[in-house]
Amino acid sequence: MTDAAVVAVIALGYSATSVALPLISRDRYGTEWVLAAAMTAYTVGALVGALFIARLRPRSQGWAAFAGLGAYGAAPLSLMLPVHPAVVVAAYAVAGIGIELFNVPWFTATQREVAPDKLARVSSLDFLVSYGLAPIGLALIAPAIDHFGVTPVLAACAAACFLVPAAAALVPTARHFARTAPTEPRTDRSAG
Repeated sequence: MTDAAVVAVIALGYSATSVALPLISRDRYGTEWVLAAAMTAYTVGALVGALFIARLRPRSQGWAAFAGLGAYGAAPLSLMLPVHPAVVVAAYAVAGIGIELFNVPWFTATQREVAPDKLARVSSLDFLVSYGLAPIGLALIAPAIDHFGVTPVLAACAAACFLVPAAAALVPTARHFARTAPTEPRTDRSAG
């Protein structure tokens, strides 16, 4: 289910924003400045998110990670309506923070949960599925925008970015990114 969430964000969210942001920056705002500022904000947000999650140890790291992944939906959502450019830039910063709130725990969990002799194969398959479908998304987004319009396509992609990670978080093992839930330490209350 994790791969489905990542595929939704990459194949739909990334693809939609990769196609729409340059067009919206040029056509709605009349400048490429919004494109450059949004991409810079995304990168700075990702750095902040990575530093933050590296120091934070959430009890339910899987749930926190899926919430972060779902935050990417802010990017296509910000492009739907004619908002101030600062809203678009802020949404991209949120998306950048969120993506790293997912990536760091996910890659850590993969290393922890997968046997070392299988890690390379599992990681390769994970990237093949997660990122391998992105070109299909890119190929379909532009014709979809031409046919349905930019707002409905961005709305569908934003909804997928929010809803699919939320659904993935409902899988029982998703809470801790583990095959089994961690056990709480036992305390012996009968002594002393």
